[in-house]
Amino acid sequence: MSVRRKVYWSVAVVLVVAGAFVIMGGWISCWRGLHPERVEELYRLPDFDLPTGNVRFKSRDGLTLAGWFIPGTNGATVVLVHGRGGWRAGMLPHTDYLHKNGFSVLLFDLRYRGESEGDVSTLGAKEPLDVEGAIDYLKTRTDVNPERIGVQGNSLGAVATILAAAETPDIKGVVAEIPFKDLLSAIYHSFGHPNEGVGLPSFLAPIIVPISKFFCKFLMDVDFDAVEPSEVIGKISPRPIFLIDDLGDDAFPSDSVEVLYEAAGEHKELWQIPGATHGRGWETAPKEYERRVLAFWRNTFGLSQQ
Repeated sequence: MSVRRKVYWSVAVVLVVAGAFVIMGGWISCWRGLHPERVEELYRLPDFDLPTGNVRFKSRDGLTLAGWFIPGTNGATVVLVHGRGGWRAGMLPHTDYLHKNGFSVLLFDLRYRGESEGDVSTLGAKEPLDVEGAIDYLKTRTDVNPERIGVQGNSLGAVATILAAAETPDIKGVVAEIPFKDLLSAIYHSFGHPNEGVGLPSFLAPIIVPISKFFCKFLMDVDFDAVEPSEVIGKISPRPIFLIDDLGDDAFPSDSVEVLYEAAGEHKELWQIPGATHGRGWETAPKEYERRVLAFWRNTFGLSQQ
């Protein structure tokens, strides 16, 4: 075999191996993104004195979702939505202070989490359908005022609440802690991230992400490009939104919440919490967190401030 032919074969082998690596990397990125490992929650139901009742309801696309409903006394209801790797137990501290101050609370497991149905976590593409299903369910309850329902989410739950509220006038207010501005920027940022990432080096992102988008869109019906909270958050106005920015977060691009705040219409609030890591605003400043969130909900629903 001539030297030139050996070079050709060597180049061909390298290209085939590189192509296979890119395809495999795209598939791994898609799979890991849609099948997050479960995060060990810090909280358990027995740790809280809450009169929970188990409930089941349907998402807008027909999945059965599991949750707890805690009746309140002030006529307003808040739906709590957890983050990507967790389940409803992660929202128990928020349930506790809301319930103690008279609010009814519905907290539930998003698709593919906890006791809910679903084959994948869709990174915000279909989780808004879960939130909308929760609103539909609450409107069937005689102990819920349909004119006083709000949603409060954390991380992916915050993204889902923004996207759902933009399309659902029945949601009268939103509290969103550390949402991303759009899914693609969050995915690019996640490469190389030790906790939130897909386990691949960051320099590979421009090559891998387009392949990953292909697999997720055409094999699992998850469209990354459709998940853009910054493009729709303005539709929530004039209903109020309270954005909470965890300044110690490195899971999402650092400007995510500021971009969302600028894109939001009136009425909007922003609170930045120094030192708070991803989704841990309450743990960082619990008393101030509760004071601000309770004040927002009381103002939203026209309740007396305490």
